[in-house]
Amino acid sequence: MPKFKLPPKLPFRSIGVAGLGLIGGSLAKAFSPFDGLKLSVFDHDPHTIKEARKIRRFSQVTDDPEEFALWPLDLAYLCLPVAHNVAMIRRLGRLKVAYAVTDSGSSKNSTNEAALEEGLNFCGGHPIAGKEVAGFAHSTADLIRECLFILTPDPRFGPRQTSLLAKLKALHERLGCKIRLMSPAAHDHLYALVSHLPYLTASALAGTALNLGGPEVLPWVGTGFKDTTRVGASPPAKWVEVVMDNAENLEKDLGALTEVLNQMREILKAKDSGRMMELLETISAFRRQVDSFGPKIKS
Repeated sequence: MPKFKLPPKLPFRSIGVAGLGLIGGSLAKAFSPFDGLKLSVFDHDPHTIKEARKIRRFSQVTDDPEEFALWPLDLAYLCLPVAHNVAMIRRLGRLKVAYAVTDSGSSKNSTNEAALEEGLNFCGGHPIAGKEVAGFAHSTADLIRECLFILTPDPRFGPRQTSLLAKLKALHERLGCKIRLMSPAAHDHLYALVSHLPYLTASALAGTALNLGGPEVLPWVGTGFKDTTRVGASPPAKWVEVVMDNAENLEKDLGALTEVLNQMREILKAKDSGRMMELLETISAFRRQVDSFGPKIKS
């Protein structure tokens, strides 16, 4: 693995990554080549801990959340499921830790509010990267490098967060990430629409095929079905927490999706091919912009 020499003023000299799943593991591996950075890790899973202990680059490895919280860190990077991130934030607040805290969660409201209540030096983050598989075994540094990365500052945290935001921006720019800023509320509104709703939609489509056709249809599916439902194969444990945490936004978006589906059903009932063509041409023109608009996003 190549070494990248960091400049003297490294944003953080000691980072603790809590949660070595797909994203946490990928972040830890992406940070590993940087000389002068002490990297410590925590995870609940015994097999993951066993594998992490084999990586010499990790200075400290533990399955004890209290031990993790008490390490002398500069930055705690929380990459656990949403509820576990909130629990860790409560623990850090109880211990009145002085170090900075960030997270990588797909929904921001719960973690942000908990960190605010606990008085932590916190700023949330979200790497726009993922796969339909989970776990440390599937994590790679390349998943994070050059991805779109959202930071979610909240002015209620005060001047401390301004300094932390600059450091987090510098840290992730070293990985080639494209940094964008938005509020936690704006993040959850946007990613309900472009991430969480697509997961539920893909799952609903696969579920419809299961209900109407059963496993007998599987030998007959083509690339269209596979591509459209790919994210529906992701482990549900992570997604259930995310969609429930962002339920208010998703309820509205599911209503809007239902309106479009109802419109299509009414057009089919009327056998109006002209209206169907008009509707689908508008949608198709919008979709064709996805591949050419903005930074390249790994998924």
